[in-house]
Amino acid sequence: MTPTDLLTTLVTELGWNLAVWLPTLLISLLFIRAVLGVRVRELITEIEEHQTAAIGAVFFWVSLGFSLLLSRTIASPVPDGGTWTEAFTWLAVAVIVTLLLFTLGVLAVFGTLARRQGEGVLRYIRREMREEHNLALSFIMGALFLVPAVVTYHVTL
Repeated sequence: MTPTDLLTTLVTELGWNLAVWLPTLLISLLFIRAVLGVRVRELITEIEEHQTAAIGAVFFWVSLGFSLLLSRTIASPVPDGGTWTEAFTWLAVAVIVTLLLFTLGVLAVFGTLARRQGEGVLRYIRREMREEHNLALSFIMGALFLVPAVVTYHVTL
């Protein structure tokens, strides 16, 4: 491998990694804001002062799931004479299917738990993960997200 080939490979790797990493980071932060109610400016306090491990776990599994889907699209963008438009359409379908199944799982599992406490689903999730630092529930939610993300990674894309 020549130095030029090595440099080209390095620049390509860095470029594609940033193309996956940046949207994944933003999606993870948006998810934490929407579901857990943690503003970006509060994130440091939650992580450093309150040591809310559930937030770190949520960031991990959201990043993992979306990076799987996005990297798969980038790795094999044009299936057998297809176009980039088709590739991103299939990515959108995969994300929609993943989020739909995730939402149904959350409503089934967390809805049952929230009803036992007499709370709404979103209030229950926020209280358990932010105030009570319930890492176990964060991992359950992660599994409810990662399973459909992995399946759509293999089937839809």
